[in-house]
Amino acid sequence: MIDLTAPADASNPLWPWFLTLLAIGITAWLIYDFVLAPIWKRRHILESIPYCPSLLLPTLPIERDKTILVPSHKMIQLSYRVNLMQLTCSCFRFRRIRRFYPPNDIRRLCRHLRKELLSSGCAQQFDELTRGVIASRLVDGCYVRENLSNSEMILGFHPRSSIVRVYTYRKSQLDPPGGPYTGQVDKFTYNHRQDLWIYGEPPPNSDEIIGVIDTIMTACRARYPHPEKLPQSRGETLATPIPETEAATAARMRRERILSAGKSTTPLQRP
Repeated sequence: MIDLTAPADASNPLWPWFLTLLAIGITAWLIYDFVLAPIWKRRHILESIPYCPSLLLPTLPIERDKTILVPSHKMIQLSYRVNLMQLTCSCFRFRRIRRFYPPNDIRRLCRHLRKELLSSGCAQQFDELTRGVIASRLVDGCYVRENLSNSEMILGFHPRSSIVRVYTYRKSQLDPPGGPYTGQVDKFTYNHRQDLWIYGEPPPNSDEIIGVIDTIMTACRARYPHPEKLPQSRGETLATPIPETEAATAARMRRERILSAGKSTTPLQRP
């Protein structure tokens, strides 16, 4: 057994072997982390673009086509070079993942681009729902904007996940019960597999939103090239569901009756 605390001894026959194995291990890790992993990630992103829709941000004015320094949130001595017009950043995550998305794609926004867009006021040129998505963490592979009967929303999801993030307006005190809703934009989380709103209360007109989610998820998963990776079990537990109120129970039962009526077959005729 090699004593690592002892000084290096060239006469020890095991020491050169240890240094050789250590050098091989470090070299293999560097090749994987800086060469192979980025290649695989780029290939995965390019393959996912056709079946993972997203939002395109408006191009900022030409005066924003310049490099600015944005400090790191973890290391005070470190800053990153950011260009808001071209949506580029010198941070590791952008160089490894986000730079492979198309120009103006919202999925290009790393933490530093999001921070600078919001702090500089450039995000005010986007609509309120888009600003709500930017203020949140961009962790989803798909983003879809949908109009509702009395509002609108943006969905963030991935075909392989049952979690859907819904960005829409809350109901203000002056809004009528049936909308339109003019409260602040907020993020709501829905477990599509378990049919539950988690991490908080459901949004207004949640019944209509769930119907839209069903349609979008079904269509997106039908195009997904790896069906064996799609969620299959309803037994997964990703979070503790919120207590179901009487109104939510009535809405769920009404939705189940509607779905059952749509799936029922024509009854047999009596002789």
